[in-house]
Amino acid sequence: MARVLNWRWSLVAAVTVAIALGGSAQAAPEKVRAKADGKKPEAAKAETKPKAAAPNLPPRPKKTITPPSLTAAEIDSLMDKYLASSKVPVASPTTDVEFVRRAHLDLTGRPPAPEQVVGFMRTKLPDKRAKLIEYLLNQPEYAENWAHYWRDVIQFHATNQNGNQVQYGEFEKWLAKQLEKNRPWDEVAREMITATGMTNEENGTALQVAHEAQAPELAGEISRVFMGIQIQCAQCHDHPTDSWKREQFHEFAAFFAGARVRQVGDGKGAQREFELVAQGRPQYKMPDKADPTKQIPVAPRFFLASDSKPLPAGLTAEERRHVAADYITSQDNPWFAKAFVNRVWYVLMGDGFNSPVDDMGPEREAKAPEVLDVIASQWAKGGYDIKWLFRTIMNTQTYQREIRSTYSASGKVPFAAVAPARLRADQILDSLSEAHGPAFGGGGGPAAATKKKGAVAADRKSAVPKTKGAQRNGNRGLFDNLFGIDPSTPYDDVLGTIPQALYLMNGAQINSAMKANPNTVLGQILMSTPDNRRALDMLYLRVLARDPTQKELKVLTGYIQKVGSRTEAFEDILWSLINSTEFITRR
Repeated sequence: MARVLNWRWSLVAAVTVAIALGGSAQAAPEKVRAKADGKKPEAAKAETKPKAAAPNLPPRPKKTITPPSLTAAEIDSLMDKYLASSKVPVASPTTDVEFVRRAHLDLTGRPPAPEQVVGFMRTKLPDKRAKLIEYLLNQPEYAENWAHYWRDVIQFHATNQNGNQVQYGEFEKWLAKQLEKNRPWDEVAREMITATGMTNEENGTALQVAHEAQAPELAGEISRVFMGIQIQCAQCHDHPTDSWKREQFHEFAAFFAGARVRQVGDGKGAQREFELVAQGRPQYKMPDKADPTKQIPVAPRFFLASDSKPLPAGLTAEERRHVAADYITSQDNPWFAKAFVNRVWYVLMGDGFNSPVDDMGPEREAKAPEVLDVIASQWAKGGYDIKWLFRTIMNTQTYQREIRSTYSASGKVPFAAVAPARLRADQILDSLSEAHGPAFGGGGGPAAATKKKGAVAADRKSAVPKTKGAQRNGNRGLFDNLFGIDPSTPYDDVLGTIPQALYLMNGAQINSAMKANPNTVLGQILMSTPDNRRALDMLYLRVLARDPTQKELKVLTGYIQKVGSRTEAFEDILWSLINSTEFITRR
């Protein structure tokens, strides 16, 4: 870049002031009352039988599926009652231009392409938001995005750092297929809890292998991930703040005894292969606190079931795991549904009923518990339909409110507004790929600025080349290391770092992609569009998925005149947009 850094800082400050003064570039949209139910299942009621239990095992209730009747409007009504006591006015509905970016990021993990933004804005259908939600739920990027989310949930807490054993890539592909088919969450969770087999094949073994199939590690993680309850603090002593006892932790851990990861073959090849096996009739023991040299035999028992009794002796390792999955995913265990609903709500709203999302439980006080209970109950009775949950929440007025700072009145009250949230590492990578096109990473970026059909998108002629959807390349590892965070971390605890800022400001890869030459997005915009106003519109759509405000236009046109060189001025403008808070924030 030809301009010195202090010019850019001045520009960032000027644009920031313009944004603050000018607000959104779009007027508030007409009120849309979107349908919340989506497609109803054909059968009014159906039953599925759980896996046949071994003799002498405790009977578990059958899974009964009743199509949920809860609507988005009913969720809003419950939320209005909760917010009434705060006497704080709720935030206004978000604009269409903000909604289209938010919906794309939340469901597909990627910003919309310019033609998708323009197409959505031009569409006049009253239910276009509901149609967009439905459209995105049926794109493969939705499954890929949420498979990556759950991969991160597991990987950030992994104790096994041997990537050849865990094979996260194969796990992510497997999970994406389950989500694309909309397989019920209880079935997905069951497979992750009970799976065995080769770790380099597409299956659900990653969670167990990530913790070396060690029973105590699995007990803590399975409880945290699938029930939002951190019982692992009771491993060595009674829980310091909750009522969980040390014996309860080890009784739960006993379900997962008897598994191990073993190497298959002679290991002489470049890629060693590993297998997760669960064999034999294990006997789990916990250390005697009075005498650590002694071990006390412990029978499996589920700590959340009031009527749970120790399982009979002699069960195989496989039988124990299936019984554990029965207890965890059963419709009579409310924490299984609450944990998933709370995670989805947290991502979509920027604030959860419980935060951190993996620290719930009967002794934690939730925000708007009546809303959480109703959604979780309906979702469980409906058979854990993941797409129904997304569809219903995203069609609420609660989800479609504007984002407010936590320093504002409505921002301080949970769910009176949507809370700001920093993008995940993969979302930042995809946003950079969309902004820069093939010039970023040699065209290997994952953004898919493809032509879309239907009521929520329209074609638009552009001189900017479209990038093809592709597997994340080497950039993926870089961004995971540099920008990656545990998805269970509260957003308020996620702060930018100096290495992150330096990468966005001075990274060789980004600086190369920002140059206005014939091979870059910026260069082709300037060559095809001599009008500065039009060029700024195209650049903003590409980077921020919106048009510049009048305040921003005034600042930027003045800056272009001041610099004198159109190329250098636009390079600096692109630099300032990439380094703005808005670029890495979900709005």
